[in-house]
Amino acid sequence: MTPAAGDAPGFDAVLLAGGAGRRLGGVDKAAIALRGVRLVDRVSAAARKAGARRVVVVGPEHAAGAHGVPVREDPPGGGPLAAVAAALPSVTAEWVMLLPCDLVHPEPVCAALRRALQRLAPARPGTPARGPSATAGADDVWDGALLRDESGRLQWLAGVYAAGALRRGVAALGGELADAPLRRLFDGARLLEVPARGGISADIDTPGDLARAESETLD
Repeated sequence: MTPAAGDAPGFDAVLLAGGAGRRLGGVDKAAIALRGVRLVDRVSAAARKAGARRVVVVGPEHAAGAHGVPVREDPPGGGPLAAVAAALPSVTAEWVMLLPCDLVHPEPVCAALRRALQRLAPARPGTPARGPSATAGADDVWDGALLRDESGRLQWLAGVYAAGALRRGVAALGGELADAPLRRLFDGARLLEVPARGGISADIDTPGDLARAESETLD
């Protein structure tokens, strides 16, 4: 049995735009354009279309654009875990949609995560909700959902998480945030895995990725 879909609870989006882009020759990913539109702006627009109340952009100040809330991780370029910690004081919603700034197909990613949120959190964080992997007869409380790509890899940067769970995870780690893997934030968390079909979780890490994205039919 799965939770009934309905209106998704309110959520804020947090975009991670502070990556060094080493495999792109050290270029600022937040400044890369795909068919004339910055990657970060494409992801921001997709998050708002999916229902984000506000968009917090972690990275260089210019990355936030005209409509995002600019935040900088400490230290700058300190990795996704440090970025999430820096963003949380600007989050006001009960749920956070976490997104990398370099998604090739941000609209289907945001739509998939919104559908997951409708299912796992019909009311509010901390209330029992049933998921596809729930044990029959058990009431499970879910802390979030994240994509699993077609190769089986969990996409920690593409998920929707209870803000309270993120804050507890950051507090538990103390100051050990810089360059730490994001998955450490979710030790003991109950996370629903969402299949990312059709290659929707593709991102841009190399010049070849960018060239392929330029040649694709985009959302």
